[in-house]
Amino acid sequence: MEQLECEEGSSTFRFGDGWDLRLSGVDDLTPRSNGTNETVTTCRGFPLIRLTKSGMTAAAPDLIARTELFRTVPDPVAAVQKAMAASLPSGGQRTAVGEPTVVAAGTLALACRHNLADGFPMASCFWADYGAVGAIDYFPPGGNRHFAMTQAVERTKEFAGTALRDAGSR
Repeated sequence: MEQLECEEGSSTFRFGDGWDLRLSGVDDLTPRSNGTNETVTTCRGFPLIRLTKSGMTAAAPDLIARTELFRTVPDPVAAVQKAMAASLPSGGQRTAVGEPTVVAAGTLALACRHNLADGFPMASCFWADYGAVGAIDYFPPGGNRHFAMTQAVERTKEFAGTALRDAGSR
């Protein structure tokens, strides 16, 4: 994918307490050792977009992605379902909107769902294969409408393919 800024480690973009990107539900998986103990990669997509609330405007990346590498993910579909349920819980800081879109493409499983984070319409996607689990938040274009679900699914497939190729070289 073009216009991504990525770094290894657990740092992340701060959207606001309780609204930040989380990749939960993967605690039972064993991290992959790559010699540096850095098994988490966080990426931000550009260009920056503008988010406005209560008369204040902030710049945010158009997406935030987090990928974690594991020795093995025995069931990618189950990992995606567990990550989505843990990262977008009922009654949490984010409010789920509509039903999730679930897709299986070869060894890649992914699920995307619209949600509201502090009133902003987000699209969040979770993906997994047999060696990695990832999550992506797509910020609202123009700050006021959900990212199209079909576009979120396609961009997530593209991102996951790139992340897995890069992980294979580490």
